[in-house]
Amino acid sequence: MPSRKTVPARRRPDPGPIARELVSRLFEDILREDCVVFVGAGATTERRGQVRQSFYDLIMAGSGLSATSPRPTFPELMQYFCDKRDGGRHNRLIREVISRIEAFCVRGEDNALANMFTSSLAEIPYLNRFVTTNWDPFLERSLDVLVAMVEDRDLAFWDDRKRQVLKIHGCVTRPYSIVATQSDYDRCMTSNPLIFNKLKDLMATKTFLFAGYSMRDADFRTIWDGIIQSLGRFAKLAYALDPNATADEISFWAERGIQLIGITDVMFIRTLRERLEKTNLIPSERFLEFLERQRRRITAIHISLSQKSHGGLISAMYQDGLLHGLGDVLVATMLGTKKRDDFGADLRGAEEQFEKQQQRGNVIEIAYSGGRCEVLKRFIRRTSTPIPAYFHPYRLKPTTTLVKGKKM
Repeated sequence: MPSRKTVPARRRPDPGPIARELVSRLFEDILREDCVVFVGAGATTERRGQVRQSFYDLIMAGSGLSATSPRPTFPELMQYFCDKRDGGRHNRLIREVISRIEAFCVRGEDNALANMFTSSLAEIPYLNRFVTTNWDPFLERSLDVLVAMVEDRDLAFWDDRKRQVLKIHGCVTRPYSIVATQSDYDRCMTSNPLIFNKLKDLMATKTFLFAGYSMRDADFRTIWDGIIQSLGRFAKLAYALDPNATADEISFWAERGIQLIGITDVMFIRTLRERLEKTNLIPSERFLEFLERQRRRITAIHISLSQKSHGGLISAMYQDGLLHGLGDVLVATMLGTKKRDDFGADLRGAEEQFEKQQQRGNVIEIAYSGGRCEVLKRFIRRTSTPIPAYFHPYRLKPTTTLVKGKKM
């Protein structure tokens, strides 16, 4: 028999160069804080191919619809579920929503999955404007945002100096605000017009990056088409991360000013982090791990240190400064609340305090301020040698050995 030729499998493009190209395009906008990240459920509880069952399929099964029947749109399905199972009321559907999200709130694999992208987002201090259609609270919790903008009245607390999250389809923490059914969609823009005006303003003035979002919502299309029509060729190009985008989808959205990029959200954020680390705008994960080890080391020394001598007491105060300084830089870095210049300002403030205490001759405060200065200097310079654990009681500077001095 003649041999059959094996057709080689079609290889997908290497996502690495694609991700680096996208980061290069967005980099200046990100540094200017002109990039808005639009997070969909596909980046939290509905990660394609990674969750056991989507919420859509869960409600589909609960609605009694045949798997072979035409698949309704998301809001049509939610409406059908409410009409069929609850006489048009929303109680049963909202309970399903709450139960679904609660399953991802429990510590474990599902929770880690739901927070994988949002936790990485939080570590980038140059990203501070976020929009989401998600009902879950994972985005704002990862970003340490206490008050998300869910309803018009929330906008009274919008603060341009802080990170802000705009939730245009409600939140599970306010069950009455959830936008799910067709009737909800039909009235959500008129129910909270200021929220959608804020969204329009962001879309008109910022560069949008969509992650985990299908862009099929009718209200989104209405707003986006209106902006494109108003701004025409002056509208900013937007980007959407979708490794499964079809040629038709790419063409459809390209005509509407959105370029679909075939990479995952995690690939993008990792590549962005690498670029920021390379330009020394944020510390590397390896350096942060080193600082965490130093914090554990200093803590162990601090606990066992005797403060009965002058050198012991002064070193204990210095170690307090070290530990507080390490805690501050690690938390601020993890939450992305400070940029490189912010840490520089912190160091200048700590050095001013150190000099002030030297003039006053307050040895205890000198030691404490010396600890904070030591941490900030090393953090800014990315120094990865062991931090001196003690403070000299007479020379008033860090030292690697304990000088006991006279008894207290």
